[in-house]
Amino acid sequence: MTIADILLTFADMPRATASANVLTGFGALMRSLGADPAQLLRRARIPLSALSDPQARLPVTAVARLLEDAAQRFGCPDLGLRLSQARRLSHFGAVGKLARDEPDVRHALQAISAWMYLHSEVSLDLQESEGSVALCAYHGDAVAASSPQVIDLVAGGIFQIMRHLCGPQWHPQAVCLAHAAPADARSYRRYFGCPVAFDADGSALFIAPEDLALPLAEADPIFRSESERQLQAWAGLKARPVEARVRELIGVMLPSGRCTMANVALRLGLQERTLRRHLDAAGLSFASELEAARRELARRYVERSDKSIGAIAGLLGFSETSAFSRWFRKGFGCGPKAWRISPSPNRPR
Repeated sequence: MTIADILLTFADMPRATASANVLTGFGALMRSLGADPAQLLRRARIPLSALSDPQARLPVTAVARLLEDAAQRFGCPDLGLRLSQARRLSHFGAVGKLARDEPDVRHALQAISAWMYLHSEVSLDLQESEGSVALCAYHGDAVAASSPQVIDLVAGGIFQIMRHLCGPQWHPQAVCLAHAAPADARSYRRYFGCPVAFDADGSALFIAPEDLALPLAEADPIFRSESERQLQAWAGLKARPVEARVRELIGVMLPSGRCTMANVALRLGLQERTLRRHLDAAGLSFASELEAARRELARRYVERSDKSIGAIAGLLGFSETSAFSRWFRKGFGCGPKAWRISPSPNRPR
């Protein structure tokens, strides 16, 4: 069964959406490979009009299915990476405009990180520690997080954003991608111009700390204020419940080992007791949300990665492999090793 086949099983589930501008350049790219883009769109259940209406919203599952199907059928394992070459800061609407008018790269990335949730299911997080800077991408949708083509499209899109901010010759110091290495990774090294690691716990571009201080030549404080007002108005219309933002942050922070209620509250700009009140009002608890996220990550790591069970235990916050194995057996009906080797239809439910 291919990744595209697996994604078909998600067709009737509640779906996250993405702007149709993620398919900018798809038609031309597929024609260059001798493919009929209209036929591929039909197979993925995406209307042909999506290629001419960049503001349309498309199910993330359908986009992932389209890219995985096209990559497999036409022998183009780096299709998502190629498609990302067409990504521009303008594709991010008011978020992109705000970033363009910030005084320097640091403020631009912080603006994107703060407001991206209004535009996309992807979250960006600027992480700085001991002279190292990582721009990390997190997928709020489990299907997208398991699609190599979507992972490449997002990472390549971040690369294009950085080139817009830092100049056309900019390169990261290193890149890591959360999918298995292709048979030939040379196109990845050529594209990013740096070492590329695969099978990582998450996707990230590592950048030089001094790049954050680079001034933005196009910055205009008047336009910046206008873009910020637009985003604030939009945020009022699209305000997400606190509990939804908690789920997103747990998924982002759990692999880091810093996923405590206090740290999540800090990221939300709330006092811990205030966050607890929000969750109580929704009939939820931080522990239950943490458990749900841990289950999803555990399933993904055990099924779709070559990481050792001990490594997975550490990523999920367990100090001992035996404790993780007991927890997994209680939740999934068998141990992680048995789950990994058992065919999907035979797994305990």
